[in-house]
Order: sequence, then C-alpha cells, then structure tokens
Amino acid sequence: MKSLFSTSIAIAVGLLVLMGYFIPLAPLLTLRNTLVQWAVILAAFALLTGVVNLLRVHWSKILRWEKGSLYSLVLIISLLLTVMVVVMFGPTSIWSMWIFNNIQTPVESSLMALLAFVLLFAGVRLLRRRLDLFSTIFLTTAILVVLGTAPIFFTGQLPVLSQIRTLIAQIPTTAGARGILLGVSLGILVTGLRILVGSDRPYSG
Repeated sequence: MKSLFSTSIAIAVGLLVLMGYFIPLAPLLTLRNTLVQWAVILAAFALLTGVVNLLRVHWSKILRWEKGSLYSLVLIISLLLTVMVVVMFGPTSIWSMWIFNNIQTPVESSLMALLAFVLLFAGVRLLRRRLDLFSTIFLTTAILVVLGTAPIFFTGQLPVLSQIRTLIAQIPTTAGARGILLGVSLGILVTGLRILVGSDRPYSG
C-alpha cells in the first residue's frame, strides 16, 4: 500500500510538470513552477544533509585516529572556514573571491594537469598491453594535442601542431562530446519515463 501511494504521487507530480511544459495553460504553468521550486528546495536540503554527513564521517575518523585522519582534519577546517567567510562577508566579497582564486582554482588546475599525465601514462600502458589500431590512434591524438597546446622547448608553439590541435578539438572532440551528451539525455529521458510509468521506484525505499 505504501509503495502504491508513493508511486502514484511520483507519477502524478511528474505528469503535472511534464504537462506544464507542453500545455500553455496558466494554472499548469503556476503549478509546474511551484513543483520545480519545491524540488530545488528539497535538493538544497539534500545537499545540506550530505555536507553534515561528510562532517560526521570525517569527525568520527579523527576521533578514532584512523589512517588519513590528518586529511580529514584539513577538510573539516577548510570547510568551516569557507562557510564562515561566505556567511560573514558574502559569496562575492574580496575574501571569498580570494579563497576561490588562490585555493580553489590552483587546486583544480593541478588536478587537471595530473589528469593529462595520467591519461598519457594510461595510453602508454595500453600500447604495451594491447597494440592495435584504436590504441595507436588514441595515443597519437593525445600526443598531438599536448604538443599543440604546450610550448616546444619554451620557444613557443609550432604552427602546424597548433592547427592540428585546433582541428582535433573542433571536429572529433566536439562530435564525441555531443554524442556523450545525447546519450546522457536519452538515458535521463528513459529513466524519467520508467519512473513515470512505475517501472522503476527509487522512492519506495
């Protein structure tokens, strides 16, 4: 009975929001906007619950002094300091932007640089384990993109490599990204339809 009730509520809400996008009636538009706003509020509380759970897990890890407790302590201190600065001075204040520009951005840039080397190393290992046409194309493309982006011997970019990198970024990379986005969109659509018809019930517990 409980599962039937939650399934009926989910299907009704989903159909009302879907109808609000396709049927231009004022009551449906108002109801759709209200339901979407409720969903945003619930998502915000879910995010807050996740942050609280993150603090609880890492705090218990510090109390038991497990391996990696120092990183947990740094995470908690950084989170609390960031929240205090944003609450006291605002998200666009000079102190908040200093945290973003001098801590967040360098960390993200470092992770992206590490990702490039990890992918290149993975490509080399792929050639050693399985040498075929596609692995060769993958590693050759990665090397051309890296050489076309980074300066050669600190003297500047080679025009030919830069043009090849631009060509790769504009045609096959864009096509692959659009294919991935289309696949994700179709997956979301199918998942939504399965929930609407009651085939999937992630809300029933």
